[in-house]
Amino acid sequence: MPWGLVQYALVAAAVPMLGMAAAGGAPPLPDSYLLRVERALALGRADLSQMQQPAEQAAACLAAGGALWIGGNPGLVSELTGRAGGFMLAKALGEAPVQAGDVVIFFAPAQEKLPAAVRQSGALVVLISGKHQPGASHWLPDHAAACGLSPTLAGAVPGWLFTGELVAALTRLGKMPVLFESIGLCGGIPRIRRYQEQGIFWHEQHQVPPLAAGALGGRYAEVVSAMVRRVEAQERKQLDQAGAWAAQAHREEKRLIMYSMGHLFPSEVEKTDIGKLFTSAVWNTGFSYYSPPDHQYQRGDVLIHIGYQHPPTPMLDRAAQAGARVVYVDVLADRDYVGNPEVIWIDPMWPWSDACVPVPGYDIPALASSGVVNGAIAWEIYRCARRAAP
Repeated sequence: MPWGLVQYALVAAAVPMLGMAAAGGAPPLPDSYLLRVERALALGRADLSQMQQPAEQAAACLAAGGALWIGGNPGLVSELTGRAGGFMLAKALGEAPVQAGDVVIFFAPAQEKLPAAVRQSGALVVLISGKHQPGASHWLPDHAAACGLSPTLAGAVPGWLFTGELVAALTRLGKMPVLFESIGLCGGIPRIRRYQEQGIFWHEQHQVPPLAAGALGGRYAEVVSAMVRRVEAQERKQLDQAGAWAAQAHREEKRLIMYSMGHLFPSEVEKTDIGKLFTSAVWNTGFSYYSPPDHQYQRGDVLIHIGYQHPPTPMLDRAAQAGARVVYVDVLADRDYVGNPEVIWIDPMWPWSDACVPVPGYDIPALASSGVVNGAIAWEIYRCARRAAP
């Protein structure tokens, strides 16, 4: 089944659960996607003990020279490769044959089988999915259906939790892998040139002590949960207004565009139900080497920007000239548009570094937060728009 249809099916299956008790007497599923992500983080945190054995086995493989591959869902492959606070040694599956002694983290929908090449490779395969599948060495549940989330957004949670557990397990072997720093920080690009371009993925010397199981993963769940709760509490009015604007534009047959940038995106927009309401497009802000789309706007159009650190100033300028409305999700607000009644800024509450878990004795934090939080916000804007529709 294609990725988009899988996303539709699982999200649609979760909708009837709203306001009802889940199986096993679980609390009713929250309406807000932010609070659904908080639930996914809580369920993932409860799975940390289940992650310890695969993390230790994977650490032993990597310490012995095995490769680390990320496969399956393309959005999640991108989320865990080349990412702030993630492994610099991680590669997208398919760049080279998987071999015995390698480690594969594979994201798959419950209906899709692991590729035969992976099953037969002799590699340690950690499957993140809705259910266990033959050929996986270990299975970590994504809790997508239980939390009413798309498989991509839900899968990012155990993906980052397991990354934290794997880093910790490596430190207990005396190893410290090189982690990425956000390229939005002044040290990000030099770090890539210093390590990745030279093929250096391990620190020959480091000051990181052995970290206990659960130390990084547990902290990630705690910190990101606090972020989504804060967005829910402090940005609720803005989220509701964004949804109302989108619903009005849809009724009036105006243009609705959700621009996005980053690793989970834009596939999380264009391949899910969000893409049925919004046209999906990429607009990278803060990086001058990316050219923005050459879109023309009209009065009444609504533009949503699920961004990163910098505000989409050229978009704001174009929209202001045309009379269009803009909702943007970025760490930094554009002060020229503060108080503008046709502009909404939503603060995603994650740090400028994106990676959010300090590692004792290490120079940068681990584990990216923006994909999970921005994903929750994008889905919540979509939900608010559908709720406001007649």
